[in-house]
Amino acid sequence: MEKLFGNFEMLKSIGIGSELFHKLIENNCYYVDKTAFIRTVFDENKADVMLITRPRRFGKTLTMSTFYDFLSLNIENPGDVSCQERWFKDTAIFNDKEFCSKYMGKFPVIFVSFKTIVHQNFNDAYNQFATLIYKLALQFEYLATSKELSDKQKEQYDNLVNYEKLTNRNDKSFLTGSLQTLSCLLKAHHKVSPILLIDEYDVPIAKAAYHGYYEEMINLISPFYNDTLKTNPYLGRAVLTGCLRAAKESIFTGLNNLQICSVLDTGTKDISKGIGFTKEETQAVLSYYGLNDYYDEVRKNYDGYYFGTNHMYCPWDVMSFCRANYEKLNENKNLIKADNYWINTSGNDVIEEFMGFISSEDAERMQDLLDGKSIFSEVRTSLCYGDLEKHDVTDFWTLLLYTGYLTFDPQYMAKKSEYRLYIPNEEIKDCFKSKIMEFFENNPDMRSNTSELIKGLFEGNAGIVEEKLNDLLEKYVSIRDFSTNAPKENYYHGFINGLLAGGTSLIEEQKSNFESGNGYIDLVIKSGRSRGGIVILELKQTQDENEDKVLIAQAAIEQIIQKKYANPYIKRNDIKTVNTYGICFCKKECVVVGKKLK
Repeated sequence: MEKLFGNFEMLKSIGIGSELFHKLIENNCYYVDKTAFIRTVFDENKADVMLITRPRRFGKTLTMSTFYDFLSLNIENPGDVSCQERWFKDTAIFNDKEFCSKYMGKFPVIFVSFKTIVHQNFNDAYNQFATLIYKLALQFEYLATSKELSDKQKEQYDNLVNYEKLTNRNDKSFLTGSLQTLSCLLKAHHKVSPILLIDEYDVPIAKAAYHGYYEEMINLISPFYNDTLKTNPYLGRAVLTGCLRAAKESIFTGLNNLQICSVLDTGTKDISKGIGFTKEETQAVLSYYGLNDYYDEVRKNYDGYYFGTNHMYCPWDVMSFCRANYEKLNENKNLIKADNYWINTSGNDVIEEFMGFISSEDAERMQDLLDGKSIFSEVRTSLCYGDLEKHDVTDFWTLLLYTGYLTFDPQYMAKKSEYRLYIPNEEIKDCFKSKIMEFFENNPDMRSNTSELIKGLFEGNAGIVEEKLNDLLEKYVSIRDFSTNAPKENYYHGFINGLLAGGTSLIEEQKSNFESGNGYIDLVIKSGRSRGGIVILELKQTQDENEDKVLIAQAAIEQIIQKKYANPYIKRNDIKTVNTYGICFCKKECVVVGKKLK
């Protein structure tokens, strides 16, 4: 395409933030032609339901909008495809006349996005869910007077646009069965099975898990997806997008013809290239805006992702770089730079959620990642959001992979489910650093309280330890953290382990579940700077607020003595002090009893 860089009006505009395909085209915005992906999904792929998981800002919503604009029939004039001919005339899919005649403008399409269900409580999330379905049903008002529908079917449509019924908690069937009902009515009217597109299907689950109403949301969304996808004989095809494969959520239980395409899938080459920019597409964008000389800078900052075996770039970053810099070519080239565009667009709950539970060993692995090294970790492809409350570090690495903070090496897999993980590029490395630092800057008392806590441990001051630990429990522990069925002591163990890992300048060595004497010490730390101090912690918990927590903590001290946990340290000449502590936790409080053994 001919263009003059001195006349920027000749260039197509860059529609950052625009997620509707037809709007990009109508506004003469630059569009990387991914339309061949329509054929890949709806013709070459034979699965009734496809779930595609990708990180945020890789173009999932634009992809779904492209599907919608291509497939949707004209309600007022079903044979009219003039809109599609105008929008798609310069695209790859338009050259496939046989496919276009079969699919273009031929289907009633249900398109809904759940990205707005991000509320802090179930009541608001439920109402927003109902609002989305209500507004969706209103898009098909012609069904209310359709001559193809029976009076009973028209009554069913009336229920779909009855907000009071959709928000009725005593009968959730109106909401959970809404898309099956809509599918039935659309098929009856058009005599064609509708196509369903659900964007960001897992956002309600993710936010529910984070805000503490996970079980309530699952009890709503499981029957919703079951009615929509499993027991829906009226539906033609369905495509869902999201960040995480929620296989264990039970929402897809029994769904036999489901194809899941995650970032790890190496056998779906065409699907893996469908969302995101390839190297060639990125180079073409840069060349169009006269920025091809800056490819190495773009590669260093925004490249590095693998989807399957395909090397992919984040479209948001590439287009943002072009918009921010192409006019500088005629102004001052020295001002051209690769900024961090991703940092404020992606949810960072994932890092903050785990920061208090990272062990010293895993803190070192995080540092290795920041140093440009890779780590090897199991990746749980069946991870569900409900698992995250256990704060298992394997889930942490898995979630970082699926949300785009890490990528994987498709050439390496030492054993089943273990992958080589690393930070994909400089931009994400900056995100990693800044978000970790931001966590501590926004929580300055965590650092100071943790420092005082550790000093108290080495000084044998049980009162200070109890005071500081209670302060930290009060602020950083939520009641929702106790909803897990896992042993409660494991939760507190992870919390304390994470706190101690943050005091690396005061601690030379930290061990967890360490064999000593006649058993295993819960936690043992050695003071830094060669001061020769040892602290042994035995952790207990009770859920009964009326139980005597002092007695339980004292019993923990007796366990340390009876099992001779401290004996190997007492005998060492280089160890000057040995302080032991029994700690009894009860929800967001604790009692600490200390005893100096050397």
